[in-house]
Amino acid sequence: MNFEHVKDYIKKAGLPNFRIAQVQEALFKKGISSWDEATSLPADLRAQLKKDCPILSFKVSQIVCSHKDKAAKALLTLSDGLQIESVLLKPQDTWSVCVSSQVGCALHCSFCSTGKMGFKRDLTEEEITDQVLMWFQYLHKEKLGERVSSVVFMGMGEPLLNYLNVIKAAQTLSKADFLNIGARHISVSTSGIADKLHKLALDLPQANLAVSIHNADNAERSKLMPVNRKFDLDDLKKALEEYIAMTGRQVFLEYSVIENVNSRPEHIRKLADWIYSIKDNYLLHVNLIACNLGRGEKTSDRAVKDFAAGLKGMGIGVTVRKSMGNDILAACGQLATQKR
Repeated sequence: MNFEHVKDYIKKAGLPNFRIAQVQEALFKKGISSWDEATSLPADLRAQLKKDCPILSFKVSQIVCSHKDKAAKALLTLSDGLQIESVLLKPQDTWSVCVSSQVGCALHCSFCSTGKMGFKRDLTEEEITDQVLMWFQYLHKEKLGERVSSVVFMGMGEPLLNYLNVIKAAQTLSKADFLNIGARHISVSTSGIADKLHKLALDLPQANLAVSIHNADNAERSKLMPVNRKFDLDDLKKALEEYIAMTGRQVFLEYSVIENVNSRPEHIRKLADWIYSIKDNYLLHVNLIACNLGRGEKTSDRAVKDFAAGLKGMGIGVTVRKSMGNDILAACGQLATQKR
């Protein structure tokens, strides 16, 4: 929903300003999914808005819900026929939306299903923000809650390779006349596009930054994540030191534990050594998660707990994240559109 376009549309039609407030309440308070539901507006205005100002920029083709936890995944068909997936999660007491920023991904991380799709195109600002609006509508329709409390750019694609649209989307989502999601409740996750972190610190200084590490050995990380050949661990170290100096914010290091690949004691030691080599490393915190191996399988909880215990023993702050939506292929690294 391009709300600025709707506001201009109403103004050009010579309608009073209170109509804008009515539209805003209908969209972002009541969560309408059709202009027909905006009963505070005159019938002729509803008809015109329905014709000229679609609420969503895509079609919701399918929604599947997890039977194991509070997670749902949507298959969305864009105006050009390409498809993306978006996820709704309730890891604790509030709802969070995991948004996609690209159709596919060019980085080809070995453990990620999205990378196997290849890269198709960037999403527009509107296609990104509409994912959150769509889930907001879903919450209202299903009477599951009043609002989306947080947004994570951890879906399909590399956010920092669609930099401008991601920044504009994050800024729009935090606007008081949109969904009013505070900047500190927005997280941007990157595979390590080091040369964008300086700009991110300037453009979104209050947002949360998560950096996918997955291995602290350059040779091994390059096999898991080819992006390491362009931005290696030394590049990331320098970029993180600058980012932390500029923002003073905690940074999350994402690590998917893959048994017998990056889970051994030497991997724990190398990760700890790399963290300790970074200035102001007390602002770094490791998020561990069991790697999703496809077909509903994942790394054993024991391997993750052992890795966490090893890091804690070396004085590293660590949290084991709960993997959600694994049974519907909605967990980290599992998003990949396919014919249903």
